[in-house]
Amino acid sequence: MKNIIILGGGSSGWLTAAYMLKNLMPDTNITLIEDKRQGPIGVGEGTQPATAQFLYDCGLHPVDWMSATDATFKYGVELDGWTKNKYFVDNEPPENSLVSQHLLITDYFGSKSNEEWTRFQPSYQMAKKNISPKWYGLDTNFNIADRSYGAVHFNALKIVDVLAKHCVNYRSTTNRFKLVETKITDYKVDENGIKALIDEEGNFYKADLYIDCSGFKSMLLEGALKEPHIPYKDILLCDKAVAMPKSYTNPKEECHPYTKAITMNAGWRWQIPTYERIGNGYCYSSKHITPEQAEKELRDSIGEDKSTALHIDIKAGTHKHIALKNVCAVGLAAGFIEPLEANNLTWTTSIVRAVVELLNNNNWQSKEMINGYFNEINDEILAFIFSHYYYSTKDDTPFWQEIRNQSKRQLPQPSQQLINDIQINKTAFFYRSSSMFNLTQWFSMLHAGGGFNSKKLPDEIEKYAKYFIANQYNRVEQAKLFFKNHYEYLSESYGKN
Repeated sequence: MKNIIILGGGSSGWLTAAYMLKNLMPDTNITLIEDKRQGPIGVGEGTQPATAQFLYDCGLHPVDWMSATDATFKYGVELDGWTKNKYFVDNEPPENSLVSQHLLITDYFGSKSNEEWTRFQPSYQMAKKNISPKWYGLDTNFNIADRSYGAVHFNALKIVDVLAKHCVNYRSTTNRFKLVETKITDYKVDENGIKALIDEEGNFYKADLYIDCSGFKSMLLEGALKEPHIPYKDILLCDKAVAMPKSYTNPKEECHPYTKAITMNAGWRWQIPTYERIGNGYCYSSKHITPEQAEKELRDSIGEDKSTALHIDIKAGTHKHIALKNVCAVGLAAGFIEPLEANNLTWTTSIVRAVVELLNNNNWQSKEMINGYFNEINDEILAFIFSHYYYSTKDDTPFWQEIRNQSKRQLPQPSQQLINDIQINKTAFFYRSSSMFNLTQWFSMLHAGGGFNSKKLPDEIEKYAKYFIANQYNRVEQAKLFFKNHYEYLSESYGKN
């Protein structure tokens, strides 16, 4: 596998190229074929902490891309309207699932009210105070390396530009990378997989391995190799989205370091503040509302009547095999569940890492390991997103009534088992190596909707926990004295004040 073609640009294509150039054996040649007329969707602006680490491993330090992509920090996601009270799914590292070395936060707060839990959450309290999580190298999220900048929001179109320039630099120094701007219209297939790609002018492109980053079209995996798509339309009802930006009125207040996910009549909307503007979108079910109605509801809810709306079709589902013969699908071509919890980029980066590891070990014949790993991640994301709806309490519209009346038995068996594990056997779940979401993230969502089992702790443990929590309260209060307003801190750091 010394010659690799990546079909498609966008976030997945350029992330794949950047990581492979930095981490594959140096005698590997990489060609990225991109149709500039198509371009990336460009609305996915929320990430999880793994994205910054992945970029670092591509050779990109946060100072290389944060300012250039209008990046802001992200403590987590505030969910508004899903249950009686707002709740927060944070991006803190797993260590914050412990009150002390042997006491899980969930064991203590499981028997407490959701208000008491959210009042405790250090990440949520910092987020609501609109305080930057950084301060001259210190990190309130307990990360100890500058590469671990935690989760961010960024402009998806601008991160693609940064990655493209980074990859093109390799072309001038190593001759390992080639960018071809053309449209692939056909392919040749034999018993071993893809034999060649053919562009609109009849040119042939051949490689040992083809990475399918063609988006929802899944041109190589689904189109050429006929790998069946497994839809989730009967589990997750949202099949469309409409997105639009909005300018700031008061960035010191509106540029908050967290994402908002707010319920709507036929789905939910996101609110993601980047440094230059606020990204907004409505993820909805076309069964319950038309695109025109969805656009109007979004405009009315955010008070925006000038920005151009981008309408998007969502293809929710997966494939049993994403690594098949000499093809591996990455990003939307592999699968997609929903924008909620910004899971797709992390899903993408996890698979790219796995592919590179196999290739460096000259072990592509063991590609079934990638399929197994992909399916484990997919099962958890599906379980996690489904649980947001299943354990919500909103039921005042036909959409919410229908999606909340679904049964967990509609889920694939592994996803059902994951929900049972987190509710019953928390400690075992906490140490799952393939988990994308840590214990505290699961707990926050399930606890808010009444889906978490609690137990009574001994009195002495209750006393110790209260002592620890009092110190955490003090830590957050002191942070207000030292850490700056999120927008002001970024303005200073980016030299834009």
